[in-house]
Amino acid sequence: MDEPKSRPEDPTRLLERAAELEGENPLSAAASYLHAVELLTESGEGDEADRAAQDALYPSGLSDPALLEQALASLRRDYIGEDRSDAELRNLHRKLQNVADRLQKSSVRGSAGRVRYLGWEIEHELTRRRARSGGFIPSLRTFTLWLWRVLAGYGEKPLRLVTGALVTVYLFGVLFIAVNLIAVRLNILPAITNTNVYDLLGYFGVSLAAFIGNGFAYAGDSVGWLLVSLEAVIGWLIMISFITVVIRRLLPRVGSEEKTKPSPRRGVIYGLWDFITGRGERPWRLGLAALVIVVVFAALFIAVNYVSLVSGSAPQIIYYEIFSVFGYLGISLAALFGDGFRYAAGTFGWILISFEAVLGWLITLSLVAVVARNLIRRVSSRRMDD
Repeated sequence: MDEPKSRPEDPTRLLERAAELEGENPLSAAASYLHAVELLTESGEGDEADRAAQDALYPSGLSDPALLEQALASLRRDYIGEDRSDAELRNLHRKLQNVADRLQKSSVRGSAGRVRYLGWEIEHELTRRRARSGGFIPSLRTFTLWLWRVLAGYGEKPLRLVTGALVTVYLFGVLFIAVNLIAVRLNILPAITNTNVYDLLGYFGVSLAAFIGNGFAYAGDSVGWLLVSLEAVIGWLIMISFITVVIRRLLPRVGSEEKTKPSPRRGVIYGLWDFITGRGERPWRLGLAALVIVVVFAALFIAVNYVSLVSGSAPQIIYYEIFSVFGYLGISLAALFGDGFRYAAGTFGWILISFEAVLGWLITLSLVAVVARNLIRRVSSRRMDD
């Protein structure tokens, strides 16, 4: 006599069972949720399958990283790059933030980081959509998020920053060696001023100095200025990313945090603060302001030296390649970091470099103020929740 065939599980019953088990046995609850996801997907009920996968996140994050990865993969497959509405993506983003907060409070930080990573991917997807519609700000934010993902895995993979720093110092050290050896072969002035052009280890020391923004003194010509300035910018980005990761790790964002109401305008200083930082809510504007300052002052340096050349007087900025744009950009970047005073020769040179150094100092203070403000708000929110 043939044995009766086993009836397939009912997804509704599986979901009910998972909800009952979630508090007592997270592992069984997660397995039941994911089993329901498979059955609902096979029957063509995609929305129900997505809801079941979202419900599986918390118990699977508590119990088994493999099950959590399965739930995240299901959501990533159905939402990233697919024809989903912006409202659906925002709803999923809120759900992921809530689940990550719950896992963080349960001290399952590895699982919380994986859930937050998918949340960042969803936010990146929304930003890409806005960028396709046009506009400078959405495009800039898309690029910033891409850079944030490459450098630090959206802040969830901090070891990438250490690796990136080591690779940057090594590659620029090799570039410094290469351009100087080419200069020796062509019998021209070296791009990097090293005491011994054949001291290969010394170039990696120069590269490390350039990485932390202290290598401008070693630039010998426009190629050297370009390389040193580029490494200083990369080093600055990596250091800012590292600080951001540390702050997010020490003081994770509270999901229920609400933005404080903007204070009324109180004069020119507060108006400038609101414009540059978006009342402290848009710190990326500080980076944009720094870039504009560097370009504007480089143009001013070129202008005053050109006027000095035409009038037959001494140059205001000490730089022998007066027609090299990259060199002046490097001097301007050095002045922004407070390291450009040795390039001032005349009165106008001193005024311009001093003014840019003050602006760089103000931008640094503004960045510190924004970070401190966010830290205070997060600590206050955490105490209120406790």
